[in-house]
Amino acid sequence: MIALLLEVAVRSSALVAGAALVDARLRRRGSAAARHLLWTMTMGALLALPLATATLPRWEISIPVPRTAVPIASETVSAVALPSSALRDTESTRTSGIGDRPSDSAAASGSATALVLYAAGVLILFLRIALEPLALRRLTRSAHDVTDPEWVGLLEEAARQLRLDRPVRLLQSAADVMPMTFGTRRPTVIVPASAGTWTADRLRAVLLHELAHVARRDCFTQTIGSIACACYWPHPGVWWAARRLRVERELACDDRVIAAGTEPRAYAGHLLEIAHSFTAMPAPATALGMARARQLENRLLAIMDAARNRATLHARGRAVAIALAVAALVPVAALRAAVGITATPAMPRAAGAAPQTKSSGPADVTGSWEAQVSQDGAGVYLNFRSGTSSHGRTIPLAELRSTTGVDISTARGPVTFTSKRDAGTFTFDGTCRAGACGGTWTFEANPAFAASLAKRGIGAPTPRQQFKLAVSDIGTAYLDELAKLGYGTPDLEGLVRAADHGVTLDYLRGMADLGYKLGTLDALVQLRDHGVDPQFVRGMTAAGYGRLSADDLRRARDHGADPDFASGLASFGYKNLPLDTLIGARDHGVDPEFIRGLQALGYTSAPLEKLVEMRDHGVDPEFVRGLAALGYKGLPLDTLRRMRDHGVDPDFVRRMQQRGGTLTPEELIERRDRGGNDAG
Repeated sequence: MIALLLEVAVRSSALVAGAALVDARLRRRGSAAARHLLWTMTMGALLALPLATATLPRWEISIPVPRTAVPIASETVSAVALPSSALRDTESTRTSGIGDRPSDSAAASGSATALVLYAAGVLILFLRIALEPLALRRLTRSAHDVTDPEWVGLLEEAARQLRLDRPVRLLQSAADVMPMTFGTRRPTVIVPASAGTWTADRLRAVLLHELAHVARRDCFTQTIGSIACACYWPHPGVWWAARRLRVERELACDDRVIAAGTEPRAYAGHLLEIAHSFTAMPAPATALGMARARQLENRLLAIMDAARNRATLHARGRAVAIALAVAALVPVAALRAAVGITATPAMPRAAGAAPQTKSSGPADVTGSWEAQVSQDGAGVYLNFRSGTSSHGRTIPLAELRSTTGVDISTARGPVTFTSKRDAGTFTFDGTCRAGACGGTWTFEANPAFAASLAKRGIGAPTPRQQFKLAVSDIGTAYLDELAKLGYGTPDLEGLVRAADHGVTLDYLRGMADLGYKLGTLDALVQLRDHGVDPQFVRGMTAAGYGRLSADDLRRARDHGADPDFASGLASFGYKNLPLDTLIGARDHGVDPEFIRGLQALGYTSAPLEKLVEMRDHGVDPEFVRGLAALGYKGLPLDTLRRMRDHGVDPDFVRRMQQRGGTLTPEELIERRDRGGNDAG
């Protein structure tokens, strides 16, 4: 995990540095909108980087590095013959090639501490993001909808000038807060209590600026930036990129206001006075305040610059920018430095030191390894790394004892053990201390195995290809099983790909026992990549979905319609659903928690299709509970849907009740459609 974080840190630095170079170029002739899109794409790429690094095919650049023998401290050597099952890994995951080899328990403890500190920082920042809606709710609790015809007319005029077709709620606060915009799905503009004293020109300028945020979907990009900062909080470059995102966002909105016909000098005056009037009024981080003092000087200079490029980006420009961002992300995420080891004369060994493992020359593949005894003392997790790949699994501790008589949990000092596979031999050198072991390993390819593959018509593998086959224990028995199950003779690349993607002999046999003999290894690789394994198939069968085709298994897995989900729906009475119906429910968010919430409110017999319809329209348990608390209990689902569609939510109902009288749902809908201005 530490290695992956370090690798992502290096790659994220490359992304930020590349964006900074492009930004410097755009500052000469480009518009603020173009620069803001650049930093938005950078933030999106940073969020996609870990997944891309872990899943994209590797693009390796070989770096030759000479290997020298390293002397080991003077201790007694234990020769261990590792059983063949010890290195059969359950998965291969991308990790960093940076040297994070754990040589003792102190190093492992340091890595764990760093990981805990990083996770704590991420948790705190995500908690802050999660609590922002509460701060906004407190801010708007005492605010009221603006119904003044003049203000509403200015809002509609500003929306037309910006070609904004989304409904925007306009609130006036009971306090003097900075004019601001918030909300991605339901955008809201809030103006201070003192806005009633503003001139029409100032109100128009403020509304244009805030609606420009809505038109540009800046609240969404602000959220992306906040999430990126939370994920990369130790990285100063990401915080700097987030600041550039905020700066260019405000400049781009100012450009939209000027382009809409506002006189620059007058707009600069409005901005300056607003910034000074509300400087002491803090706003939630997810709300976009109009004029923060720290950005004011640069904004005023930009407003008064008549030669400034104030162009906005059209759909084609945004599409090109997204394509360029993807083109930049893919090589950064896929590039790997594959270290090629060459032999050099060994260093002299200290007197009494453990004997060195003999090098087999350029044909060897090498890396680092680590082992950790489990807390219950019954198993050992063995993990070994090569370049950017990590392979590991837990094996029974008794399996090592019965083979060697050595208790790895009490061993101290140097150890050496080997494991032979059809494809070659692993030799491990290292040291153990307090149940934690680590060191270096080499792999010597078996020429006879390479010859046997060539004889079968598969091809002659390279030493690194044989290493990959050995890791997954793909040997003669595997090839015989393929032939027995009717898969025919695979090509070399297909065989290595199966090893890389975890299509082991156990997986091959397990899927065949369940009736999935797919004819080609690539078909099995696709299933494995989508997370379809024998356990998943058995679970779906137990949930009533037996004998699904391979395509249906992939679809179910991709959409999250797994055995737990199917069993959860069945527990509420939704049994024997067609697979498409099950997947549709999952896609629309009708999960057991949603059903449980509605049934607790009395809706126990609704067809699943009706629940999907309610979910799509936003009728969830929270909405129903809110109305029930105000006296609207047991309403038909269709009535709830109509109320939700027309914006009759608990907040609106509460305001109507505060004005006196009890209204029917239909009356509430009518009042909401008329703007809610004439409560009786």
